Amino acid sequence: MTLCHTWQKAQPWGYHRGRKDLAGSAFRVAGSTSRSCSQMTTTELDLEQLADLIDSGERQRLRMLLNDQYPADLAESLVEMDQKRRLACFRLLDLDNASAVLAELDPEHQRSLLRGLADYGVVSIISKMSPDDAADLLAELPKEKATSIISQMTDDEVAEDLQELMSFKDDSAGGIMSTDYLAVSVTMTAEQALAHLRETYKREAEEIYDLFVIDDQDRLVGWLSVKDLLTASADATVQGMMDPDVIRVSVDTDQEEAAEKIQKYDLLSLPVIDSDGKLRGIITADDAIDVLEEEATEDIYQTSGIDVTASETGDNLAANVPGAFRARIPWLIVTLLIESGSAMVITHFDEVIKQTVIAASFMPLLTSLTGSVAMQSTCITIRESTKPTLKSALRSIWHELRVGAMLGVACGLLTYSLSFLFKEQAHVLGLVVGASLLLTMSLGVVVGTLIPLMFERMGIEPAHASGPLITSLLDVCTMTIYLSIVHAFLSHIV
Repeated sequence: MTLCHTWQKAQPWGYHRGRKDLAGSAFRVAGSTSRSCSQMTTTELDLEQLADLIDSGERQRLRMLLNDQYPADLAESLVEMDQKRRLACFRLLDLDNASAVLAELDPEHQRSLLRGLADYGVVSIISKMSPDDAADLLAELPKEKATSIISQMTDDEVAEDLQELMSFKDDSAGGIMSTDYLAVSVTMTAEQALAHLRETYKREAEEIYDLFVIDDQDRLVGWLSVKDLLTASADATVQGMMDPDVIRVSVDTDQEEAAEKIQKYDLLSLPVIDSDGKLRGIITADDAIDVLEEEATEDIYQTSGIDVTASETGDNLAANVPGAFRARIPWLIVTLLIESGSAMVITHFDEVIKQTVIAASFMPLLTSLTGSVAMQSTCITIRESTKPTLKSALRSIWHELRVGAMLGVACGLLTYSLSFLFKEQAHVLGLVVGASLLLTMSLGVVVGTLIPLMFERMGIEPAHASGPLITSLLDVCTMTIYLSIVHAFLSHIV
């Protein structure tokens, strides 16, 4: 069966690091993490079949089957196995395949596999991984273990790459960049650059799309595509062909901002520079996808009141009980304390509630609708907001206030009609509930818009503003507004 691998075939990093001089310039390889292929593997893994092969000791057949899979598919299958069988399968993988599969696993299963393998082949497997994936994996290990693995690497440039990448913050551009890229000197001709490119393709399986141009101090000064180089005359200079306007980020740039730049400008790779303007690495499109997925997942957790920073990085919240408890308890306590205010409001109006139980029956309706419309505004604000200015904040609030008023009128009229199902001649009750909805829903959209904007302005993750915080605050406000209006019109309702 013809097999086309879609993961990175890592070459020795000493070559990637580009310490080989050509016309006074350093070269680094930049590639995509996938290749096109005319034939795809059609063999699908069956867990029962794998279990039978493992238990029967058919190692050769199992080896061929496992190495015929895409790393992402194989990683999914390994996760479903018990630790003993997972290790048995992993040990049968070729070195390149093992490094690719390890990169696809979540941190918890990565640690589990490395513990099971002990020191057997760990160093060589990690050495075959792409620099950014290897750095991410080592960052999840105890510091002593990571240091021990790096110290055992025979290639000093490999160790240097890893130490450099691990020195950056995890959520920064430097933390997710790869040190594999190709840079050409600004003083080179097209013929010189092509000669190196041809030599690179002889030894490197990755496809190269973007060529970055640096000066004699390794500062990023331009960019050109492979097409530009191939179609240029032999004596054309790189300086004359390059585009000096390069979209770039610094090593300290937040990873989400970097990923959004790749998305906004439809880039295949984004160069990363340091404070001196020197080219330090690139962020590829597949890394950007991972970051955006990670950030979206984090926002979903936070909008539900789950503090992902409270649990150990990489914990699977669906499986780790202590981690899930630590992640979920903080905002539940906040909600409990704020909702105590609702209990105090209800206690304050207990005589009103005793006299008009039918009015109290609408309280869940008001809190639910107000909370829902506030959450809608919050989601829109979080999704659309960048760093807000006073003008943009006021514009957003004015927009949502008008929307909230229209929603309040619509829901209020419908509730007015429904009130007649509870009590005949319930004109006053319907008006009270409808007016309360108009006020509370208008307040809800303002709060749901304003708090995320305030959090964004203060540098706090705006997703924290939603979920339990906003809904519990609005519950207190809704109860106060509604029961105050009911108290004012009590004689007309009873």
